[in-house]
This record gives sequence, C-alpha cells and structure tokens, in this order.
Amino acid sequence: MRMTVGVLIVLAVMPIAAYAQLSSAEYTINTGEMVLDFDVRYDLGTVMYDRIQITDGTDTIILGISDVISERGDSIRLNMDSLKAALVNNMSSPILKMDEGAVRFGGAHSAVQSVPIIGKVQVGVVIPDTYQASRHMVELSTEHFNHILERSDASWRLEVVFNDNERQTVSLLELEQSDIDVVIGNESLLAKSRIAQPGMIVMACCDASTDYDIVRGDPLFFSLVPSNNDALDATLAMMNDMGINRILPVYPANDRAILDRINYQAQVAVADGIQYGFSDSSEQIVSSVADAIASDLVMLPGVRLGVLLTSAHDTPRILEAAYQDRSLTTVRWFGLETHDGILDSSKAKFFAQEVGYMVPYIGVLENPLTVSLDSYMYGELGYAPNKTAFGAYDAVQILGLSILGDADIYNSDIDKFADLNVEANDVAGVISGISSEFGGYTTYVGLAEDGGLEAPVYQIQSVRGDAWVRTAMYNNPVDTKVGTISFGDAILPYIQYVAGEPLIDDVVQVGLLVHEYDAYEAGLAARMGLALLDGEYSLVVEDVTNNDIQDGMRLFSDVGIPIVVVHAPESSTLEASVHAQNHNTLIIGTASTGVQSAIQNDNTFRMLPSDMWQARALAGMMAHDNIRGVVAIYPDQTQAQSLLEGVADVFAGEIDMTHSYTDISNVMRNVTLSAIEMTERYGHEGTAILALGDGDDVGYLMDNALGTAGRINWYGSLRVAGSPSISDMTTGSINLAALSPTISGGGHAQLILDSLYLMQPPAYTNSLFEAARVAGMAMTQSDSNADIARALLPSIADDSNLMYDDISFDENGDLASYTYDIWRIDDAWIRDSIYDVMTGYASHIPIGVMVPLTGHDAQRGIQQMWGAHLALSAQNEILEQEGAPWRLSQRVVDTASSPIVSLGAARDLYNMNIQAALGPPDTVSVNEIGRFGSYSDFMLISCCSDAPDVYNSYVVYLGSTDVHKSQTILRMLGDDGISNLLVIHDGSSTILNSLASDFSGHLNVQEYDAIDAHSRVVADADDTLSGMLNLYDRSSVGVLLLADHTDTASILGEALYQNNLQYANWYGVSTDGVLPDILYNPDAVATATNTNFAVAVPAIPKDVDELKAILRMVIGFTPSSDAYLMHDAATLLSTTIIQLNGDSTAPAVAEIMPLLAADLAGITGPLALENNQRLTLSHDIWRIVDGKWQLQKTIP
Repeated sequence: MRMTVGVLIVLAVMPIAAYAQLSSAEYTINTGEMVLDFDVRYDLGTVMYDRIQITDGTDTIILGISDVISERGDSIRLNMDSLKAALVNNMSSPILKMDEGAVRFGGAHSAVQSVPIIGKVQVGVVIPDTYQASRHMVELSTEHFNHILERSDASWRLEVVFNDNERQTVSLLELEQSDIDVVIGNESLLAKSRIAQPGMIVMACCDASTDYDIVRGDPLFFSLVPSNNDALDATLAMMNDMGINRILPVYPANDRAILDRINYQAQVAVADGIQYGFSDSSEQIVSSVADAIASDLVMLPGVRLGVLLTSAHDTPRILEAAYQDRSLTTVRWFGLETHDGILDSSKAKFFAQEVGYMVPYIGVLENPLTVSLDSYMYGELGYAPNKTAFGAYDAVQILGLSILGDADIYNSDIDKFADLNVEANDVAGVISGISSEFGGYTTYVGLAEDGGLEAPVYQIQSVRGDAWVRTAMYNNPVDTKVGTISFGDAILPYIQYVAGEPLIDDVVQVGLLVHEYDAYEAGLAARMGLALLDGEYSLVVEDVTNNDIQDGMRLFSDVGIPIVVVHAPESSTLEASVHAQNHNTLIIGTASTGVQSAIQNDNTFRMLPSDMWQARALAGMMAHDNIRGVVAIYPDQTQAQSLLEGVADVFAGEIDMTHSYTDISNVMRNVTLSAIEMTERYGHEGTAILALGDGDDVGYLMDNALGTAGRINWYGSLRVAGSPSISDMTTGSINLAALSPTISGGGHAQLILDSLYLMQPPAYTNSLFEAARVAGMAMTQSDSNADIARALLPSIADDSNLMYDDISFDENGDLASYTYDIWRIDDAWIRDSIYDVMTGYASHIPIGVMVPLTGHDAQRGIQQMWGAHLALSAQNEILEQEGAPWRLSQRVVDTASSPIVSLGAARDLYNMNIQAALGPPDTVSVNEIGRFGSYSDFMLISCCSDAPDVYNSYVVYLGSTDVHKSQTILRMLGDDGISNLLVIHDGSSTILNSLASDFSGHLNVQEYDAIDAHSRVVADADDTLSGMLNLYDRSSVGVLLLADHTDTASILGEALYQNNLQYANWYGVSTDGVLPDILYNPDAVATATNTNFAVAVPAIPKDVDELKAILRMVIGFTPSSDAYLMHDAATLLSTTIIQLNGDSTAPAVAEIMPLLAADLAGITGPLALENNQRLTLSHDIWRIVDGKWQLQKTIP
C-alpha cells in the first residue's frame, strides 16, 4: 500500500489594524521639519522607516532612521536634509505614504495608507506681553487666514511663532536660528533689528508712530505705523481746512526739532512759538500763550490763529491751566496725538470741548470687520482694545499674501511648495505691490517702495463728553463694496480700500445715550449698523448709568447732535423724551416699549412696537400652546406691571399676578408654591410661568427653578429672547419660549445676526442696529437739522430696513410691526415660528440658499442671495394676506466658491431637515450636489450654472444650455465675419464641444492649466495667431477666451505686450456679469479696447428698473443677470411649495415643479423647462467703450 504524506506548514500571519492610524503629515517649509500625527498610539520601536515614503507619483523619497528627530507614540518628528527638502518643495501635491506594516499598533501591522502633506510657513512674532490686544490680533488673523486656505483646499498654512524673550534682540536671533525669515513686531523692533542685522523682514505694527529713517534704511524693513511727520501733516491739514492762517507752536525745550519740522511742513505763517522747560509751571506756560495770542490778534488784523501743542504728555496740565483764562477760548487749539489724561481732568476736558481741541489718531476705519474685531477682543480681554492693535490683523494678512505671492488669497491652489515666497528677499520684493492691491481690512495699508505707508490714514478726534470721538478723516481712503469676506465662521460685507487724497473729510456724528445697559455692547450693535452705511459716521456714546440723564442729553445738544439713540429702560427713556421735546432734539428709543410712551406728534420714535402688541402676542403664544393657568414673575416696575396687565386683559385663562420682586433671590419659593396649585387645576401641560424680567433675571430664576416650577413651560418677553445669560445649561429640561419683533427671513439678516452674535446680544438689540442706521441717514439727509430730520425720518425708515422686514412707524412713532418671532432654547436660541397679532401663529419653512459669499464668486453670491430674498419677501406678503399658517425664510450657507464646501453645505442643510435649496452658480458644485441629492432626497434649483453632467429629477437648472451659448458665440462671430478662430480655454468650459461641431471655419484650440503663468499663455497664443494672420485675411481672424473673470482680466492684461494679439477681434462668454475685474486692470482695458473685446452675458430683463434700483442700493453695485435668475429660481421654488401647501420635501417638489414651470413666467421670461430641465435665455453683447462697459445689442 502506498501512502502519500503531506506536510502542512502554518505561517504566522501578523494581523493588520483595520482602522486608519495616520491622521496628518505637516511639513514646515522653512525648516524642513515634518510631523506625522497618529490618532492612536503606536508601538514604540516598531517603526520601519524604509516603508514610509514621500511621493508625488513621479519622484519618491524613502525615509530613513537618519531623518528621525523623535518618536512620541502619538507622533513622529522628522527633519529633511537640504537635498530631500528641496525635492519635497518641488513635488507637485506631495503625499506621505505608509506601506503595510510600517508601524505596529497593539501588535497589529498598520494598513497601507496615505495623507496629503500640508506645508507650513512660519512667521515670527516679537510683541511684548504688555501688547495683549496686538498678540490676540495676530493669533486671530492667522486663524482667519488659515480658515480661508482650508476652505479653499490649499496645501499650505501660515504658522506664527511667538518669541517672548525680554530682550528683543535675542528674540530676533533665536528666530533667525530657527530659519524664520519674516517677523512681526512693535515699532521698537525695527531699531533692535538694525543693531542685530539678522537679515530678516521686520514688519512693524501696533504703535502710534515710528521713525521712517530707520525703515528707509533697510530694504527688509516695513512699517504699518505712520511717522511723526505724518501726524504733523494731518494736523496742519485740519488747521488749513479750518482756515487757520497763523500757527502758534507750544513746545518743550528738549524738542526744538519740532519747530523746524512745523516751519518746513506748514504752508502758512508760523510764529516763533512758546518754548517751555521742565521747571516751568502750567500757569507760566499758559500765561505766555495768552500774551502771544493777545499780541497777534492786535498786531495782525484778519489773523486766524491756531495754538498747536506738540507734547501729548504735557497737554492735560496745559489745558487744565487754560481753563481759568477765558481769553484763551477766542482761538482754536490743536495737538499731535490723544492723551487720556485730558479725560481724567474735568477742567481740561471742558476746555478741550469749548475750544474744539483736535488731534490726529492712527486711522482705524469703522467697517463691519473692525467692529467685529472690537467685539471679539472685548470678549477675549474684557476691555476695548487700543486702536493701534488693529494693524497686527492686517500685518498677518499682508505677509501671508506676500508669501503666497498674490493679493487674492483664493488663488492659493499652488502646485509646489517651492512656488511660495519663503526667503526674506523674495517676500520683500512683493510686499509693496501686494499691500497696495490688498488695500487692507482695518484701514488702507498700501506700502510705498521705501517700506512706509503710502497714504497713512488718520482719524481727526475731538473730546465729546467723556471720550475721544472721531470728527473727521485725513487721507480717507476710497472704498468700494465688493461683496463679502470670511471672518472665521461669520460672513461680513467686504469693503475694498484704495489710497485717498490728503484732504480732511467730515464725519457725521450719531449720539447714543445708554442707561443701565452695557454701553460698550450697545455701542457695538449701533456701530455695526452705521458701518453698513455709505459715508463716514462716528458714534458718540454717553453712558449715564451713574449720572443724570438730563446732563447726558444736554451734552448732545451742546455738540450739535440733534438725533440721539436712547438705549434705556422705560422711565429713563421717558425722562430723555421730556428733554428732547423741550430742546428740539429727536430720540429713537431701542429698549422702551411701555404704552405710556406711545404719544402722537412728539419728538420720540421707538424702534420697537408698543407693549399693547407685545401683550397680545404673549397671550396668543400661550393660548396656541393650550396654556390655561399662568404664574407671572415680574420686576416691581411700572412697565412690567403695565405689560402684565395688558396680557391679563386678552388672555382667556387664569393669571396669578402676585409675584413681583425687588429682590430676585427670594421670589422662586413662592412661585413654586403657586405653580403647584395651578397644576392641580390645569395639569402640567396647561400651566406655565411667564417671566417679564430681562435675560439676566430670567436666567437666574430658571437656574433656581425647583420641582414643579422646573417641569412646566416658561415664557418670556422681548427682553429675554436671544439673551446670552440663558442657555440649555441654564434651562435644563425646561421648555422656554420668548418673543421679539420679527426680523427679516432673508439671508442678509442672518449674516448680520451672525456678525452681531460675535458679541452675543439679546435679540431686542437688533433695534439698536436699525435705529443707528436710521439716525445716521437722517443726520446726513437733514444736514443735522432737527426740524428737517423730524419730517424726513419716517420716510427714511420706510426705505432702509435691513434687520427687520419693515421699520415704518405708526402714528405714535413706534415700530409699526404686529408680528413677533418666537425663539426657543435648544442647544442655542432658535427662531422657529412667528406670531402675528392680527392673523395668529405661523411656522417657518426654511429654504436653503447655497451661494458663494467668499472666494472668486462672492459678488455673484451676494446678489443671488438678495435676488432670492426679494422673491421670497413678495411671496410672504401674499401668504400673510391670505392668512396662511406659515412663512418662507432663507437659510444661507456659504459655498466659498468651492465644490467641496458646496457639498458639505448641502449635507448641512439636509441635516437641518431642509430638502430644497437654491444655488450654487458653478457647474462642478451643482454636479456634486446633484449626485448627493439623487440618493438623499435633496432638491436643488441652480439659477446660473453652466452645462452640468448630472441630470435627474432632483436638479433644475435655470440657465442657458451650452448649445444656446454656442449659437450665441457663432452669431457674434458671423456678424463680424470671423471664420478663423483661436480658442484659449482653461479646460473647465463645456461650451467648446458644441462650438467645435457647429463652427464651419478653421479652429485652433489652446488649453492652459491653472498653474500656467498667463504671460506664457499669451506668448504661446501670440505665436499661434502669428501663423493664422499670415495664412488668412486679418479681418477673418478672431480669438475666443473661455475663462473665469479673474483669468480673463489677467490674460487680457498680459496680451497688451504681444503684438499679434492686438490685431484680432476678441470674444468671451460670461455667466457672472460683464467681468468686473477687467476694469480694475488698465492693461486689460487697453487690450479690450484695441481688440473690440465682445462678451456675451445672459440678458438682463427689461422693465425691471425698480427691482434693479433696490438691488443696486442693497448690494452696493449694479447687479448682473444672476440676481434676476435667482429671483426667478426662488419664485419657482416658493410657488411650488405654496402649491403643495407648505410641503418642502424633495420628492413632492420634484414631482410638480416641472408642471408648474410650464405655465409660469418670471422676470427673465417663460420658465418652461426643456427635457434636461434647463431654460433658454437671450444674451446681451457688451464691449468696453471709453473705459466702461456698454451694451451693444441683444441676441435672442
């Protein structure tokens, strides 16, 4: 018998970890260090470096043990030698790849995995601890800069490295040893760097002045701080503006040079001046000034004398001494900088106001971003930051953009780390150009070639009450509203600055009287309202919490401010109202709602409805929830008692009104007993507590609610809704609902709220925002005349709402709104429904609006958001008239001009239970969302994208087809006799396929990549066109450019320097208006003019003048077809939801929308959809004539 014997060999197979262990690979470009982070700890001593590699698919680096600095279990630190670092820097989008078994985790081999390498460029920071606000500004600016890079899917980040050595010279040398070539510091760092000579860029910020001789002495030195000479220029300019024709300098003996500078820079006569020594008393100085004034006024007929105090340190004592001599008030007084010592002396302060003492101050501008920065810093530090700190925010932005090499951070998709400017000389070579093109967020920050500010901006400040107040501007920059920007997660209006003329511009002053509220927080809300107006406004805040209200009102009268916003409780507002009536002043109350203040034909307006309406809304809200028994808690104040009586008059159930309080700590025990008795009659579901205190009070009461009081519903007045004192932690299991006047359902109000919530105000402070705006406009339009303002104010309010849907006033001067938002606490305050006093309860049906509010397409996004809002507002008016139990509102999400962010935005909306959305305008994003919607029941209506490649019932495109765009281009070419065409395109346009099949002439196609230099693109095109011009008749040759507006402007600009390209007609097609970037590029304008550049744009509808005017007013620039197409898209979606009686689920909307569209006409024309759910649109043809776009014709 034969047996076959087999041998079974069992190999031990190491298990493989099934989860991803490597989380990130960060590479410091300037040092060559790399850190690998793991999400769980690996087994020390098990790393096999020959299984870890860096690659871009072409080049590969295998790591070795010599590259290792340290292993920590959760990370590995590596250091590339110079050769490896150079190779990494020149890789295209490198990744770090770990082969199987490169690391062990709990004995298990790691699986194959890879992560993209994120590069970091380090910037040093040498700012002393005493400059806390500046240090915070640096950190915040870096965070915001990196937030944009991350959302743009960029491969690099900025990292700031603080060095806090007490000796700044040592800090510089330590940073130099760390291979850091760029440093931010305060002004003194320049002198220290001049001594140490580390060969680093030093950018100075965060001080009032600097020595430009030091800056000009080194090509690596830059300063965002103006010089002392700049401050003197500003002072002399304001003296000249006021007609001063002779200057009397008053200066210390140890600063004789200041007299020389005044003589050199002044354009009027300068007296010998008053020189004083350390031993001279204030009275001696003032006596000498008085003698000089008397002499000049007698000896020089017609002289207009101005006293110039050159030492800020000595100014408070000189002004205090001058208070005693009335003869000194006959001339104007000026200085070179502010000093808070003046505010600390009642005599100095009074004299400064009497003589109009004016000084220049480093020019932080009032705009939404600076107000938000103030808010953020106030929350972080607990005090208002010094304005000199704001330069740190812009310093980070300028250096980050200079490292990128582009003033547009959204052009951050670099291919190689080597494309970044890291070394000092490379950064220095672009800073001036980048800074001027960037313009600045907090002021104009353009740097001249010598490293100093090109046009330093100054506020001209005077003493008003207890504060320095901006009264004028010097070098006020020219500003243009150009869309929105990202402030972290908030979206703010973006104002682009360019250098202004060195003239004095007036600032309109608006008064704010605050009593028993936080004056700074109130001021922030009011300042945000003013910051959104055109022109320059300054808020004069008078906090009279511990002072007399009449004195506060008198201050505003004395300084010529006839309109005052009053943020104060009822009794205080009444007192201010009496003063206003007696002194021809107007007030706009923002916290008063009592019925006793609802008086006809007085000088008091209120940006809140009267309590007669709030009482009905509270009663109606509780009745809607089937509440039959109420225990009221309220402060022992007239307004609260009156409001409660109003509720009792209309509430059908029982109200226990016995629990008023002066001491809040003792009230809850008796309230709980009353609540127990009430629940015995009406049950827990039918019983509630009505709390009429403010947010702080109600937060305290809820925190101390025990037993039954903690298990029944609570309701609050408009002083409660949105209060930061109340959160889900405070309320616990209590259901709290509170109301406030209805804010707009539009996306703009949401964005304003997001920016205001940086300071966490309660909802009723929305009234401050609107009141300040109305006051500012009334001051401007009435030329600060109270009688004219009284007549104009109601009509101004009618046309100026932003936060509220309607801010018209009733016959008593109160906000004529009978509609309240109902806010409830969940994880945060949520505005979930509406109560209309006339028609009852209505729910919100949110519609998603996904638009690019940041990035390349921000201008498109902001006008699309407004187009949607105006359409939905019109539909809501119809719903209100018909008494429908619901209203439409927008939930805006920023797509950041990025398909990745767009897809995330769609998922966010879906998770909010929003299944129908408008936007975005770019095709790639629409395709991504279309795929998501097909399996997630998510409906998308895109108004303005190009031809998509995803077609399903959950995607509707209100935009022209590629075929129709191609036909439009062919019509343009045919009209001009073009039969030989060079097409330059960026690879993203889908029009080319249709064009190629229909164009009967000769076609040359040149494609370029995003990384290609545009100078190279046009050089190649010039070579191609040269051959075509030799072969064909010149009049038959044309160039078609298919690119976005940024590339189009750049390519046209570069083409100016290529001879052949100037001899052919150029053409383009745009979905986003008439390519605004071209007008900002003089070379592009020249090429467009030379080549008759014609652009086909979706046609703007006719007969929309009123809508166009509204859009122009709210967005700040002329809208393109995007706004009108989005208006139609919103109309189509909202009409569908209305037809479905409020059903906004994707399947329901998708089913009937095409049927409705077939019979619906929008402002752009019929909305009937073709088979692939798209429209066919006419196109306008535009050309640049005399530097401006002009409409030539329309092609149907």
